Amino acid sequence: MAGQIFLYNGRIYTGDGKKPWVSALLIEDQYISAIGESHEFSPSISRDSITIDLEGRIVLPGLCDCHIHVSDWAKKITQLNLEDSSSRDEAVQMIRNEYKGQEWLLGWGWNANAWDEYLMPRASDLNFLSPHTKAVFINKDYHTAWVNYPVFDLMDTRILMKNIQNGRVPLDTSGKPLGIIKEDALNELISPIIRNMESPVFHEPEKIFKELFKQGITTVHAVEEYDNFIKYQDLYQDLSKRGPRFRSYIYWDDYKPVESMMMSSGGGGSWFEFLGMKIFLDGSLGSRSAAIRFDYTDTTAQSFLKYSREELDGILSKASRNHWDMMVHVIGDAALEQIFNSLHKYDGKCRLEHVQYIPEDLLNRTLWRNLTICINPSHLPGDIHLAEKIWGKDNCDHAYNYRDLWNTGANVIIGSDAPVETVNPWKAVHAAVFRYPEKEEKSWYPEQSLTIDECIDALTIHPSLAAGKEHLVGKLLPGMLADMIVISDDPFETEDFLSIETLMTIIDGRIVYSVL
Repeated sequence: MAGQIFLYNGRIYTGDGKKPWVSALLIEDQYISAIGESHEFSPSISRDSITIDLEGRIVLPGLCDCHIHVSDWAKKITQLNLEDSSSRDEAVQMIRNEYKGQEWLLGWGWNANAWDEYLMPRASDLNFLSPHTKAVFINKDYHTAWVNYPVFDLMDTRILMKNIQNGRVPLDTSGKPLGIIKEDALNELISPIIRNMESPVFHEPEKIFKELFKQGITTVHAVEEYDNFIKYQDLYQDLSKRGPRFRSYIYWDDYKPVESMMMSSGGGGSWFEFLGMKIFLDGSLGSRSAAIRFDYTDTTAQSFLKYSREELDGILSKASRNHWDMMVHVIGDAALEQIFNSLHKYDGKCRLEHVQYIPEDLLNRTLWRNLTICINPSHLPGDIHLAEKIWGKDNCDHAYNYRDLWNTGANVIIGSDAPVETVNPWKAVHAAVFRYPEKEEKSWYPEQSLTIDECIDALTIHPSLAAGKEHLVGKLLPGMLADMIVISDDPFETEDFLSIETLMTIIDGRIVYSVL
């Protein structure tokens, strides 16, 4: 039992329109038992309770990262970070510096779009590695891998040839694989090779989860492989090893074991839950493969639509039969139009991820109010110049149009998409409110900004609505679970969102992180 915790002399944002602010809150065991003004509580406080003088600090409901790949994000801690490379040559030099003769060399974060010159890396760039070393480096948006030649020796030849033919594994001028694996070829060729490399979250959960608590994250909507989902299920049986409340989607490639276990969406407990299945409809902006209905302005880009209409209809019909809710990756408007045209085949709850390009005709569709839309504003600062370059400036008035999206009546939520971006939720808030390109302070289509109130809702009560847990978490009201954070600055007053720090995180009535 967590006992009694009394927080007083603060500014506590309840999230409730009738009584949005109070100065004190009482936690008993894992629940909020009362809210009000500090002087009203004296008779209610036991001698054994933990009392915390907030000294005027702000308390918010705990935040939900609505799109995070927890296992992959944890791997970043131990793998080579190429995010700061400014050129292909610099990335190669960073790999040289890291190499100590190991059998496997794994890394992430390279971004050819951010290099001084757009050049795709090659397997031949890694020829300095021993023939016994296998190297895999995933790019920033996790849609492309750069590998060395020994990795190709581990691939299924039949599947490799299929992906060479469809262009997902490009060849160099000599007819050898260039060393690039793109889009669904990643799942078919790379995932089977590295799948058994276990994430450090299962060895050091306290260390990994602390990094989420430091950001004020009390709930995650995770995207995981089936095997890892089962490992988290086992991990969360031990109260001392639990992290944030864990609600998970599972990749569609793993639908067979999910089906065989007769898993269905909903009905999970307050700590751990299977939410549904995740599919990809198109590629990404960073890998220049989002499915759009107009022509790219750059010859290095090509629309990628993963499924035919018939294939998508079949997936949605299977999901309906199995009572699976769906998470659907959508970047471009061609992918958005495709899912809109197929939703009549589906009778579950559907949420769309990213949704980075919405022209007027799709905004006017009547489906929005039945959907949850997860946006990732942290992508925006780094994507602006690339969007203008390969989509064309004249087309970008419909890109990342968050205000238009909010006005559709959809349930808008915010996720980091970590490890693609940092898990810091205030970076997402800053991007959604100000819409600044990287290293600039001139807003890009400022009329598409969200307000701070909307961002807080998209991180608190809206995720709870999406998961059907609005009666448990997302607000600070009596009878709800005691998930909350104490932060350093008032987000409703400051514009310096990036300086906001988490001072304390409470989950289920337990203090899991504190620097107070």
